[in-house]
Amino acid sequence: MKNEFLTLNHVQTHIITYGDPFHCNGKDVIVCITGNPGIPDFYIEFGAELYKSTGLPLCIIGHAGHDVVPDEQSNMLKGQEHLFHLDGQLKHKLELINTYIDKQSKIHLIGHSIGSWLILELLNDNENLAMRVKSVNLLFPTLQRMAETRNGIFLNNYLRKIHSVLIFLYLLVSVLPAVIVNFLIAVYLKINSLPSHYTKLILKFLNPNVGEKILFLAYNEMDRVKSLNVDALNKMKHIVNVIYSSHDNWAPVSYMEDLHKCQPEIPMTEVNIDHAFVLKSSKTVADMVAQFIITKI
Repeated sequence: MKNEFLTLNHVQTHIITYGDPFHCNGKDVIVCITGNPGIPDFYIEFGAELYKSTGLPLCIIGHAGHDVVPDEQSNMLKGQEHLFHLDGQLKHKLELINTYIDKQSKIHLIGHSIGSWLILELLNDNENLAMRVKSVNLLFPTLQRMAETRNGIFLNNYLRKIHSVLIFLYLLVSVLPAVIVNFLIAVYLKINSLPSHYTKLILKFLNPNVGEKILFLAYNEMDRVKSLNVDALNKMKHIVNVIYSSHDNWAPVSYMEDLHKCQPEIPMTEVNIDHAFVLKSSKTVADMVAQFIITKI
């Protein structure tokens, strides 16, 4: 595994790679686009399992602005909002693929949550990319009417209205003594039965510069993600696989039923796994994804 920093659509970006997806002599490459928060470190176990199961070079990309990077300008939201909303994120992902992924390689795309929406938009609008893609895995996908989901209603009707308070809390946490913050994180991890190594990842999530861009993108998702991209689904139906949860407050079962009605040829699997699968179920989901990818190599 390697941690790399690339400048994509004017934003320095933390990328995690397995193998060498940038120079692999035309071997198939897996590209995983995270959900929101788009912190790639949360996907390390998932990526490691995929790499072990498929042997394919792999690249995990989060979202522009969702990680602390050395370039200070890349950490700032004000004055460059266009780099961090959904359209900016689309350009961000497209530049990674077009500029850095080995140009002789075919690609296997994986999208988690809003990453799935981004993939469908990219494939619908970029024919050259669509021709390179051999498989698409949509994991717990948020593809339609996000603002009408249980979590979307809570975000829009409550959290969005106290945005200034949320930013203040981020700033407050940033000035608390480290011993207090680490203690609170340890309590959270204990309550949720999560391993202690997540402490560093949560500290990234609690960074005020990261937090404001996570919220900024979440609000934009509420406003933009309305209806299924039927054209993209019809175009890519022969290579798409969907995994969804029986208890997902971002992508409820009824939405997955709508997806099945729209395109019944797409294989869909319901699992008893949380939307944030990377916290506790990385291996299980990686095994399912790898099985599908192997059929398309």
